[in-house]
Amino acid sequence: MIALYIVGGIIALFLIAAAFAGTRWSYEKSVLINAPLDKVWSNVNTLHACNKWNPWVEKDENIILKYSGTDGTPGASFSWNSEDKSVGAGSQTLTKIVSNSEVDSRLEFIRPFKGKGDAYLMLTVERAVTRVSWGIESSTPYPMNIVKLFGVIEKNMNRDFTQGLNKLKGLCEN
Repeated sequence: MIALYIVGGIIALFLIAAAFAGTRWSYEKSVLINAPLDKVWSNVNTLHACNKWNPWVEKDENIILKYSGTDGTPGASFSWNSEDKSVGAGSQTLTKIVSNSEVDSRLEFIRPFKGKGDAYLMLTVERAVTRVSWGIESSTPYPMNIVKLFGVIEKNMNRDFTQGLNKLKGLCEN
């Protein structure tokens, strides 16, 4: 009987911690690329270009991608469908393009978890190199938001963003 109270107390503690953790989160990672702004821009200004270095597209050679709209303009989108749980299914729609400096998009995740997020790519010139900052803002519903307290989101995003930005760097510097 005491064990039941202890287990119940632990569960309650986790639920209380999740209630105070909040559901919103954001992540951003940057890389310096030794290439001119226009070369970097050509590798980020369309969905097709981004998918050449998209770390999630690489995870499944059988992924199904479908594009719609005029790529490189607001409203253009692509959807993905993968049986790989780390890729899942969803869509991305371009929401704002500022030539040579910014690409904003809306993400809709269907599988393995439903969710929405706003992503961005920002380009700036620093001396003779181009900085690319890639970020996302999203939320995780209660009580799953408890993962925020353990750094799971940051760990996973850091791994995948690092892989993608390093591939982008390679494409632009070669």
